[in-house]
Amino acid sequence: MKILCISASNNFRDGLSETSSFIICQRIIDKVKKKTPQADCAILELKEYILTPCVNCIKCLDNSRCVINDAFNEIYEKILGYDVLFIVSPHYAPIPSKLCMLMEKMESIWFNPWLKDNTYQPEIVGIPTGVISHGGTGREGGLREYERIVNYPIANWLFTIPKPYENTRQLKLVGFNDDWKYGINVPPVKDFEEWSVSQISMFEDYIAKVIILTAS
Repeated sequence: MKILCISASNNFRDGLSETSSFIICQRIIDKVKKKTPQADCAILELKEYILTPCVNCIKCLDNSRCVINDAFNEIYEKILGYDVLFIVSPHYAPIPSKLCMLMEKMESIWFNPWLKDNTYQPEIVGIPTGVISHGGTGREGGLREYERIVNYPIANWLFTIPKPYENTRQLKLVGFNDDWKYGINVPPVKDFEEWSVSQISMFEDYIAKVIILTAS
């Protein structure tokens, strides 16, 4: 099993060696390795790539790749090489710009061919994808806000293609339960030792659910 964790933070603050998104990605991998030592896990930090916005040139119709941004193509090829994906995003305004640019381009290389041919299926269709957001608060109300502001836009992107063609949609969003349909939200990592038992349980159970779905 191959697992890719995308760290969406673009934080280059002086003195910061690891972003919170990166630390959460590390914890995901630690949890996976504990139960599945043979798993092939990697972290992809969007901050290390020079991404550019989609200009809707539609030239991606020719080969489902971006003709103006090699960094995007490199990320896309990496995603194709993995069985499961986690997207870890902080609350910015509302989400980091590089994640937005990644989403724009991925939607273009899915949606434009689909408009031309409704039987089209993207190469990454069905890859189970977990979404984990985080921010500056661990309070229940704040976490619910992150769900609305961060998780929902990402989930909406994953469900772009409308019915009755939903079987052709892109990555497969994995919800946690009926109460958390769009992934989960976690408290600040600096307070990890103070996470409640229920918060730790949700984090571990969600990772397990994504992995089990992949294995099945």
